[in-house]
Amino acid sequence: MAGKIKLVKDTTDRWLLTYSDLMNLLLIFFIILYSMSQVDAEKFNKLAASLREEFGSSQIGTYIGNTGTSNSIIDLNEGSSSTVIPDNLEQRQMEEVKERVEALIKEKGFKDQVRVSVKERGVEISMQENLLFKSGSAAYEPSAKATLTEIGKIIKSLSGNQIRVEGHTDNDPINTELFPSNWELSSVRATNVVRTLIDIAGLNPLKISAIGYGEFRPKAPNTTADNKRKNRRVDIIIVKSSFNIGEAGIM
Repeated sequence: MAGKIKLVKDTTDRWLLTYSDLMNLLLIFFIILYSMSQVDAEKFNKLAASLREEFGSSQIGTYIGNTGTSNSIIDLNEGSSSTVIPDNLEQRQMEEVKERVEALIKEKGFKDQVRVSVKERGVEISMQENLLFKSGSAAYEPSAKATLTEIGKIIKSLSGNQIRVEGHTDNDPINTELFPSNWELSSVRATNVVRTLIDIAGLNPLKISAIGYGEFRPKAPNTTADNKRKNRRVDIIIVKSSFNIGEAGIM
């Protein structure tokens, strides 16, 4: 009796599946690299259109904007739905904002009253009480609004980032009809600064918040008159995208 012939399925071409997957991954990888480089917006948009046509998908979007005023490859207009931008680009922009604010305070002669630094959470612009407010009050000094407006216009160049305005005091107690404690004083000062940045400087109200810390986050121990002067301040923080999650989550 003749033996049965066993048919073996030909699998010699299965390697083509792995190869095609690899090619697709490489294509995606180089598209990402290309989109992160400094490229011409028109050329990139043509590439995106050709990819949409090739893959028959409307999900391949165009991520380069040409309506902004900077050379960034990412459109940072206030209408942007995302605040996440590449770390190295954001860092360069924050350094630029720092330099511009430093140039302004040098021009105005406020070097001893304003400190600007780039920290882990973003750009910190720290303004002493006597630059902005009368002692024990949330009423502005005569030149305060003009100063805040100029600083606000510089901050506006990073319109995709959240802005936090933080009020601080020393530990000297206050108990007036308007301010029963330092909590109220620091909070109202921060709120007044926010209103100026929105109403006059034109910052987006959806991107800015005010908070009062009273005497509980001092820069220096409240043991000397000079240290207390340093602690009476308002800080404006341009928050890095990586720290925006708590603020942006409600948007």
